[in-house]
Amino acid sequence: MNKALLALIVAPLFAVSATYAVADDAPSASAQTIKEYTDMCVNWAKDDDVANEDLLGYVLQCVNDELESEGYKKVSSVKI
Repeated sequence: MNKALLALIVAPLFAVSATYAVADDAPSASAQTIKEYTDMCVNWAKDDDVANEDLLGYVLQCVNDELESEGYKKVSSVKI
């Protein structure tokens, strides 16, 4: 029982560390790709009625989600 519990606790930690190891090896997206995702996410923000003060955070999260889903490194900022 204790080994099973330990495995349930430790397994997610290994999964998270493996994810970060893979993310570090991911290529950087081109400026054009980031701009396309930014424009797309800005349009989505308008569709979702995101307030102006929340727009930058929404778009950054959206762009990073798209980049990550395509196997690219995340970015720390976007230009709107």
